[in-house]
Amino acid sequence: MPSKLFIVVVGVWFGLAPISGSQRNRWHLIRIPDPVARDAAITALESAAARFQKSDCLKVLTDFQTINGFTPAEQLAAWEIDIQTYLTMVTFIDDSRHRLCEKGGMFFTSPGSRVVRVCVEKFKLIRHHSRGYLAALFVHEFLHTLGVGESPPSSEEITARVMTRCGT
Repeated sequence: MPSKLFIVVVGVWFGLAPISGSQRNRWHLIRIPDPVARDAAITALESAAARFQKSDCLKVLTDFQTINGFTPAEQLAAWEIDIQTYLTMVTFIDDSRHRLCEKGGMFFTSPGSRVVRVCVEKFKLIRHHSRGYLAALFVHEFLHTLGVGESPPSSEEITARVMTRCGT
């Protein structure tokens, strides 16, 4: 049986940062059994949370209206929840058998739902993109969970605004 040190060294060698126990506990609502996709999701969530530490990124919470006519910032204020707490309240599940995954989707949710569905195989294909891009995709999904719809704004507009505000 390989030692933990061997696994960590091999993981670092291949560019995979080990996920600490505190990170795993913070993101306890990730329900993705595939360990590669799960660790990639945790890394992207950590990056998204770090970006929300910056005031420019927080502005994205006032850039869009929810389907109820509020901004995501107003929604959080009504719930008396800060964004860092909210991020840990969203569930990510593997829904790879969903028809949207079969059509090439990567993430999807309904406005206001705190469940984000992940197309694991597609996500694993892009997990090596820049941290900024992956974080932007997760922030995009968080905006939907807070009630932001699409068309308008388009999916591309939401991601572009997130990348402008939160960095690449």
